[in-house]
This record gives sequence, C-alpha cells and structure tokens, in this order.
Amino acid sequence: MATQLAMVNSTSLEGGAPDRSLATRWKHEVLFDKGFVGVPARFLELYARLKPFPLTPAEALFALQLMSYKWTAGAPFPSYQSLAERMGVSDKMVRRYAQSLEVKKYLQREMRVNQTNRFDLSGLFDALRKAVEQSRKEEAQSLPAAKIAEKGKVRRV
Repeated sequence: MATQLAMVNSTSLEGGAPDRSLATRWKHEVLFDKGFVGVPARFLELYARLKPFPLTPAEALFALQLMSYKWTAGAPFPSYQSLAERMGVSDKMVRRYAQSLEVKKYLQREMRVNQTNRFDLSGLFDALRKAVEQSRKEEAQSLPAAKIAEKGKVRRV
C-alpha cells in the first residue's frame, strides 16, 4: 500500500510547487491504509445527467462502492452483504440499487452458483463516455459564443 501511495504522492516536488500528494490533500495518510478508488472526475460531474436515465445519488454511491472492488478490467464480485454494510443500508436496498441499474442498462449481474454475483459496469462506463462526448460538444459550442460576447464588451479605462 505504501508503494501505491508513494507512486501517487510525488512528494519530491521542484520549484516550490504545492504538495499534491493524497496524504497531504486528505490530511492523514492512515486514511489510505485500505487503498483508494480511482474515479474519473467526469463520473462525479455527470452521473446525474446520464442519458437516457440519470443516476440517483444513492445509485451513484452504489456504483462507487462497486468501483472500489474493481481492481482489474474484470467485473467486481462483492457480496450484497458487504455492500450493504459499507453503505449503511439493508441487503434488500442494495439489491434494489443493483436492479435499478440493471433496468437502466448500466449494470449486468452475472449470477454464479455458490459464489457472489459479478457486477459488470460496462453499460455505465459506456453511458458516461457518451455524456463526456456530449459535454465536450456543449463546451466547444459555448466557447465561440463566449469569445464573441467578450469582443462585444466595451472596456472602460
């Protein structure tokens, strides 16, 4: 774990640049004793605007919990019980979140005999990619309008 954190920390900064290590940003290195979750900032920005179905905050937290078990390209396979304990909700509620994401086509559950389910989030990742592409188009379209508006402003000295 210390090696993983050190790779992210980059504590030997040159030129007086601020220390952007995880331990510095979060204040306590012990917070990372069980690892950390790599989550694109775009997920946090866009989950409530996904199309055709936005995620609720509870569904987004459920997805984040699943992501915390996603250590490879393969589908994570935590138990419903462990997810429920981590989220502070019932096993039944966690199953509802999974079912809701499945109905929205953001999750595929692979039922396995005498093992925990696999949770494939490919549909969610694909929807997020589309949302990022749409967001970029909107940002690109708003840039020329902003430049035109800026040029039209009269500057007073």
